[in-house]
Amino acid sequence: MFYQDLSKLNRNPAQVIYLSAHALESCLQHENCVEIKPFKLEDKNDTQLLDLIPFLEYVAMARPSDIRTVLASYQGHDVVAKFIERSKEHQQRVQEQSKLGRLWRR
Repeated sequence: MFYQDLSKLNRNPAQVIYLSAHALESCLQHENCVEIKPFKLEDKNDTQLLDLIPFLEYVAMARPSDIRTVLASYQGHDVVAKFIERSKEHQQRVQEQSKLGRLWRR
């Protein structure tokens, strides 16, 4: 098996995400990996890469100092499902805080 060595990219490893169906098996830097299901041409319902776009956009805008700590918080979970769950929880907290803020402003 051919192993991916992300250190050969000449990039800061704190800013690299490696997406692959065999990421954990084929990459030497597991902390940078997001494993996705293998693409099958006949599967018309495979939207996993599209589903990852909101997460990737968020990470690009948030610009964490080390992406590996972000990815570690998703370890053992489906990144897409966990990101959606966290986003909903965040929206609920924002709404609750805005309601509390309105009560105090009156």
